Amino acid sequence: MRSLSMVAILLGAFMWASTGAAADPELGKKVYEKKCASCHGADGKSNAKVEQALKVKIPALAGSALKPDAELLKLVSEGKKPMPSFAKSLSKDEIDAVVQYAKELATGKVAGGK
Repeated sequence: MRSLSMVAILLGAFMWASTGAAADPELGKKVYEKKCASCHGADGKSNAKVEQALKVKIPALAGSALKPDAELLKLVSEGKKPMPSFAKSLSKDEIDAVVQYAKELATGKVAGGK
């Protein structure tokens, strides 16, 4: 019984450490403002001027709120036209943080803009 309790404690600690709660919200905001807001907008609802200039539809972040973190981490890391890859310009911690920030922005948990 004691070993079962220890396994439960270790599993709980592992799950807590691997969640988005560990991402730094200030870092996420900083990265978003520097790398994402110009296209996705400060509020996450996209930038119409950039859409017109690039002649593409830039999705609002609202759709990302329900997507699994793994999918969004891959998207930010690898990019998807016209969005570039950020794997070489951002660290893993920065990518984790900006994904969590974007999801919070999409759900209204943080206010958009500076």
